[in-house]
This record gives sequence, structure tokens and C-alpha cells, in this order.
Amino acid sequence: MNAACDRDSPWDLDEVRLSTGVVVPVRATARRRRWRDLPDGVRRAVEVRAGSPVIGDWSAGTGFTPGFASRLDLANGERIFVKAASTSDDALHGWPMSDAYREEHRKLTLLPQDIGAPPLLWDLSLEDDGHRWIVLCFSYVDGRPPRRPWRQQQLTLVLDRIEQLADVLTPPPPELVLKDVADHLNERLDQRLDRVRAQDGRKGWVNTIGHLARQAPRHLRGSTVVHMDLRDDNVLIGADGRVWFVDWNWPVVGAPWIDLVCILLSARGDGLDVDALLATHPLTADVDPEAINCLLAVLLSFWIPGMHDDVPHGSPHLRDHQAWYAEVTEDWLRHRLGLPSEGQH
Repeated sequence: MNAACDRDSPWDLDEVRLSTGVVVPVRATARRRRWRDLPDGVRRAVEVRAGSPVIGDWSAGTGFTPGFASRLDLANGERIFVKAASTSDDALHGWPMSDAYREEHRKLTLLPQDIGAPPLLWDLSLEDDGHRWIVLCFSYVDGRPPRRPWRQQQLTLVLDRIEQLADVLTPPPPELVLKDVADHLNERLDQRLDRVRAQDGRKGWVNTIGHLARQAPRHLRGSTVVHMDLRDDNVLIGADGRVWFVDWNWPVVGAPWIDLVCILLSARGDGLDVDALLATHPLTADVDPEAINCLLAVLLSFWIPGMHDDVPHGSPHLRDHQAWYAEVTEDWLRHRLGLPSEGQH
């Protein structure tokens, strides 16, 4: 199977299942504004900056935020990909989404060019009807997310790309000013662990998670820019087999193998032998197994509390995805620790 295979099959219908049998879509997870939903003033500004009227659009259904994210077809024959958010979105959804887009712009302008991200072409900051807008325009990439369940050759392409980028992203540009992974993971750790204790009655297992999570920072430190939000829905594979990584909102500085393990979570949930991959991959072959266990534990400290929060209007499947990742992460961690899977005796 080559990288372009399955391109005409219904990839947008890919799904996973919780242990309860609940079906969770993986390519139709976001409720976003369409081009026609943007204010007239914003649309005019985009067309002026693009240098051509918009004659068609396609809204991205992947991801877990409700910001505008669409391919725009221009009258001059070009295609661009545009993301936009405003202070009105921030108020509606209860978090500073527009500031996250501004941070993505700041980071992309300071990161090395060849980080696997579609090139940022231009940006706009404007005010419309009393609301501040941020608009980011990227080169359009003719690509699609990896198929789920993962196909081995597509996974190999992605893992190879992560390895290639490790050198490019080490060390980070000093002017970038990123958080250290330890500061990121330690932030509100005690509160997260308190919620895990309140939501999971297995005292021994919760103590194991807490012990490993507290050890995570010393194991995960490094000098590489880590995407830190690298899931399959933030990956595109082009028709030519080139791999792209999108949504650079939350990078931190840490160990170069962290993104690799985060990608492999979904692959393990799809039934692939990811421990065999870790044992041979150049980024993880010499990593202390306890370090990977600590990362899985600290991820559980995010998944378990998050899956119990209210379902946000703009992301109706977010909690189900967090529950799926919690199940997968726990199963993998228990396996690595030599513990029976939940329900086994």
C-alpha cells in the first residue's frame, strides 16, 4: 500500500470504539464556522489580502476546537488554507482561542522553516463590529490524515519524519521562549491527581499513576522543541508521501522522543505492536523504559479528569476521545508494568 492509497475511500468516516461499544468518529470531531458564516468585513479583508475572490470552501472536520479552519478556492485558480478566530469566539466558547492562534503565529515565525508545517503565507489582525480577529493563511497541502486504524506504511512515514525533525528542532531558537516540559507537566499536577483520586476508586492503581507522574519531569527534560499535541488528526500525508504536522500552538522544550510516544498511543489502540517499534526506533531504543512509563502516567493525569468535564458545544466528541485515550494509555501502561489488564484476574 502506498501513501496515496485509500484516497478515494471514505476516510472521513474512520472511527474508534470505547470498551463500552460507543462509536467515536475520528475525522468529524469539530463544529466550525463556514466561510459564509464569517462577518462580511472579515471575508472582504481575506479576499483583498489573498488577491482574489473566494469561489468555494471546504471546512476541516478534524480537531477539537471550533475555530474557522477551511480550504478556500480562489477565482484565480489558487487554493489556500485559512484559520481565523475572534474575541467573540473566545466569549462564546469560554477560552482564549484567538490568543492561541496568535501564539501559533508567533511560534511559526520563529521556528526553523523545515519543521514539517505548511508554510505560513500571511496573517491579518483586524477589528469587526467591536471584536478583534486574527487570521492566518497557510499554503494549501493536498494531503489527508492517516487512515484509522493505522496502516503500517503510513505509520512508518510519520515516525521517520519525527526522527528527521528531531535534529532540526534541537536546540530551540533562543528568542522563541518556550516552556520547559517539566513546567508544562507540573502545572496543576496536584489538582489533576486529586481529581483522579476522586474519579477512580482503585487506590493502588491511582497511587501508581501519581508516583510515576511526579517522576515524569526529570525523565522528560531535553533540548528539543516538542509539538506536544501530535495526534493523528494533526498529521497530513500528501499524495506524494510527504508528511506534514499542523497546529503548532502548544510546543514545549523537552526530550526528542515525546512526540513519537504520543503518536504511538493511537497506533497501540488500533492493535499495532508499538513496544517493538520503540525498541528499535533511533529516538527511543536507548531511552529508559521508566521514562516512557512516566510519560504515560502523566498523560493519564490529563485524560482521566478531562473525560469527566462538560462536553463543549464546539467539540461534541472531545470527552469520548479523552475516554478512549485514557483506556488505551492505561492498558499500555499496565502492560509495560507487568500488571493484568483491567478485568483480568
